[in-house]
Amino acid sequence: MTQKGEQMTPKGEIKDRPFYGSRDLAIGYSKKNTALSAEQGAILLQEQVNHRGYQMIFVLKGKLSFDEDGQASTLPLLESQQYNLLWSSGKSAFPKGLADESNEIVFVEISPDFLSRYLPDDHPAAIHLQSEQEATTNPVILFSSQHLHITPEINAILNGIENSPHTGFCERLFLESKVIELLAIKISQLELLQQQPSPRLKQEELDKMQEAREILIQNIDRPFSLRTLAHMVGTNEFNLKKQFKAVYGNTVYGYLNQYKMEQAKAMLLQGDSRISEVSEKMGYKHATHFTSAFKKYFGYLPHKIKMFVLLFDPEICLVLFTT
Repeated sequence: MTQKGEQMTPKGEIKDRPFYGSRDLAIGYSKKNTALSAEQGAILLQEQVNHRGYQMIFVLKGKLSFDEDGQASTLPLLESQQYNLLWSSGKSAFPKGLADESNEIVFVEISPDFLSRYLPDDHPAAIHLQSEQEATTNPVILFSSQHLHITPEINAILNGIENSPHTGFCERLFLESKVIELLAIKISQLELLQQQPSPRLKQEELDKMQEAREILIQNIDRPFSLRTLAHMVGTNEFNLKKQFKAVYGNTVYGYLNQYKMEQAKAMLLQGDSRISEVSEKMGYKHATHFTSAFKKYFGYLPHKIKMFVLLFDPEICLVLFTT
């Protein structure tokens, strides 16, 4: 989405959609593919990144590198399914070298007041950021030196933000709550990373794990064995287990289960899919097995999701805040 509120579709076309922005935060999308030139893509993305303030940047597809005033950046490349929280001086660094592949990037701009509300000054991440701002002239400072993985839960939150049916006050309330969720996950992942640092993988190893993830989600209804999956991406079972968890913070089947549950929840929230249909699409032979897995993951049965459909109905929300 550009600053004028134009959203790029996967075909490179512009689709009008109001750009969400408030005093505390703003949310934007840049979606493009090879239909856009490198110059067009850089301009769209530069509009989002080249400003002073805090940002959470999520790379759902493609890659994101930074160019600091024409110089090679020392910042680590943001790969597909990675994200980070950063501070920009406004002289930044903007994306480059993305013309050869389809890209989907989400930007969440956060005000200092909004961030300080949920990140205490004595938290290690806040202390790190403050010390870096005082000690360096770098135009961009990362909250964590190592980029974090986008979990299926984060993907579901971002999808909910993009497809929010709410307007007015309800939209602000809904979107701000989602950003708080994203911050909570970010801080939790950061704390876990400090306790158990993940090994850094070579680019070739990272590419194989990204390929393994794509194979998993493209064959959600018929998952492969670990040995077969390892052979498909050119590695062995031991390395697949170890490296996949290093990249995505979960085991192969743990990630797949989380992805299935978040996808199932999204389908049920739409209200037009039966539990049996969702169960089949998620690869379950029996709906009862899906129901048990769903309850184990979320803590409630799938048919209870209809209560959430009503709860998030924008018309009900409008009535609640106008009466």
